[in-house]
Amino acid sequence: MPADQIIDTQAHIETPENVRLTFRLAGPGTRLGAYLIDLVIRIAVVWGMSIVIGITAPFLMSSGLPIALMLLGLFLIEWFYGCVFEGFWSGRTPGKWVMGLRVIKDGGYPISFFDAVLRNLLRAADALPLFYGAGLIVMLATRRMQRLGDLLAGTIVVREQRERLRSALPYLRSVPLIPRVQMAAAYRPSDRTLDLIEQLFLRRGVLATARADEIAVILARPLAERLGFQGEPHEAVREPSRFLLRVLRTFSQTEEELARAAEATLLEGAVPQAILLEKVP
Repeated sequence: MPADQIIDTQAHIETPENVRLTFRLAGPGTRLGAYLIDLVIRIAVVWGMSIVIGITAPFLMSSGLPIALMLLGLFLIEWFYGCVFEGFWSGRTPGKWVMGLRVIKDGGYPISFFDAVLRNLLRAADALPLFYGAGLIVMLATRRMQRLGDLLAGTIVVREQRERLRSALPYLRSVPLIPRVQMAAAYRPSDRTLDLIEQLFLRRGVLATARADEIAVILARPLAERLGFQGEPHEAVREPSRFLLRVLRTFSQTEEELARAAEATLLEGAVPQAILLEKVP
């Protein structure tokens, strides 16, 4: 591997929308820290479970049932701890959360539960022969510091800055929605596209203004076309950032909120008509 790839701790990802994202890769040290925190949590759970089983053992009908319950608990904790947390907590375990790490797809978007299962199933192979020796060797040999489970699932572990920057978007709730009547096409941006928009605004503090505006235009133009946007002419070109915020606000709503917005739009259009009818003799 070239030397510049060894010391490079950043992953540069080119998305289908021609947006170049940069993530800071998590090295072996921080990943070890996250693993040790998760290990302590798992040991604490096993310890608590053993106490409960020990207390209730005299009341169980079968003498072999406490051992069976203990073995079942150990199996579930060992094999499903990472799967459940990473699959349902946006690629994080408690240890990764404490260390500021997150698992994402190598394309830059969130992992699914299936991806979490794949990367954790190969943890046993990564642990060979001792102390995750195989996983460490593979991590050091790959450009994006991926262990065997990451290579199989197509994932990478990055340093997460999202929570620290999330307070940068408190104004999203005040951004006006795009009414349904202004969208001619029945198109809904994918979660991946919405994530890209959100990441753009979360990273505006670390991106050059010109570069952020350039990315906003690249995203806004095709989105306006696919939505069949019929609102203010040229908004997607002249004010791409505002347009993207409106898209993010609109398609981040629940069905109930969207229904209320649609009802409000209909009422706004109905009021002038009602006034006209009252004036007719």
